[in-house]
This record gives sequence, structure tokens and C-alpha cells, in this order.
Amino acid sequence: MKITAISQPVTVEMVPAVTGTRERADRWFYVRVALFMILLSVAGFVPSIIDPSRRNASFTPLTAAHGIAAAAWLLFFLTQAALIETRRTTIHRRLGFFGAVVAVAIIVLGYLVTIQTARHGYDLSGDLHRALSRSGRPFGAAGFLFPLAELLNFGILVAAGLWYRHRPDIHKRFILLATVALANEPILHLVGYVAGYWPSLHGAGIIISVPMTILLLFTSAIHDRVSQGRIHPFRCGYLFC
Repeated sequence: MKITAISQPVTVEMVPAVTGTRERADRWFYVRVALFMILLSVAGFVPSIIDPSRRNASFTPLTAAHGIAAAAWLLFFLTQAALIETRRTTIHRRLGFFGAVVAVAIIVLGYLVTIQTARHGYDLSGDLHRALSRSGRPFGAAGFLFPLAELLNFGILVAAGLWYRHRPDIHKRFILLATVALANEPILHLVGYVAGYWPSLHGAGIIISVPMTILLLFTSAIHDRVSQGRIHPFRCGYLFC
């Protein structure tokens, strides 16, 4: 007796589901980063507003405008990430022009605030002075090259993101890096505020803020590796992975 085995084709339906899960995780990742940056900014800047006892001077219209512009950028980034997550790409594209305007405002106002701080020799909140100076002496001119370089880096990354606006995989990574690059300021302000109660942190701002900012810059690369199994070629080129 002859037995013939009939093989049935086996189909795997899990691949689309896994791919879809990774895509959702990728979109939600940008929303989470936006929320984290907002919380970090609140933690860094709000304490000296609520408790002005250690401030060197009150707010000026210039510093208030700079703060509003930075907050507008973070809310813009959160909104854009949420619009992509909910697949409202048409609205996302229409809002792109607003983001470019806010980015220019951040650069211009940030430059003016930095020059104002250089002329005073200290920042109005006092947080940066405590975070960066152990001696208590006013800032030197060289100390303002770093924040100016941050503004330049932010502008280049935003411009690159706009240039690649028709390449979503590259566009979103440039805008993410531009946003995360702003983390150094709230970290320094938070260190400086805590140093007002914990004097041993005086002058420890760079030691704390630089490694944390670098870690944040590489967070998205780690996310790519975990969620997609590889680091996006764009990021390897930019961060020399």
C-alpha cells in the first residue's frame, strides 16, 4: 500500500503584526521624548520662578520671550509627533512652517539672551552661575562660546530636517536631535538650583550635563537597535556609530 503525504502550505501571519507593532512603537517613541523634554524643562526652569529668593534679578521681557519661544518649540515637537502617530500627516505638513519660524525665534532670542548674560557677567536666575562656577567669580567671555555653539548646532539640525522633509525617516531624526540638543540648558539650570541647597554641586554642571546630553542624543539610536534590530544609517553617519 502506498501512502502519499499531502503537504499543506504554511503561512505566517505574524510578520505584518510585528512590523505594525514596531511602527507604532517608533511613533510613540517620539511622543515620549517630547513629553520627557517638556518635563525636563519644567524641572529645570520652573523652580527658580516659583522660588525667586536665589535669583540675581527678575525676568526681563527678553528672557521671557526666549522662554516662550523654547516652550513653543517643545509643544510644537509634541504636537507634530502626535499628529504622525494619529496619521494626520496633512496637518503635520501644514504646521511645518510654524516650526521654522519658532526655530528662528529661538536662535535669535537665544543669541540676545547670551549676549545680555555676558554683559551682566551672570545669568538672571543664578542657576547657571552656581552650576558652572566654583569660585563665585563672574563668567568669562569664553564661557559663552558653548551656548552659542548650541544655538548654531540647533539651527543646522533644524535646517537639515526641513531640507529632508520629504524623507520622513531622516526628517524626524534630524528634528529629534535638534530638540534633544536643547536638553543641556534645563539640566544646567536644575543642577544650579539644587546647588543652592547643596553647595557641593557648585561648578558640577558640565560634569553632569554633558554626559546626560550625550546619553539623550544616543537614546534614539538605542531605540532603533531595540525596536528595528539595527541603527538607522543616517544616525550612524551623523553620530559616527
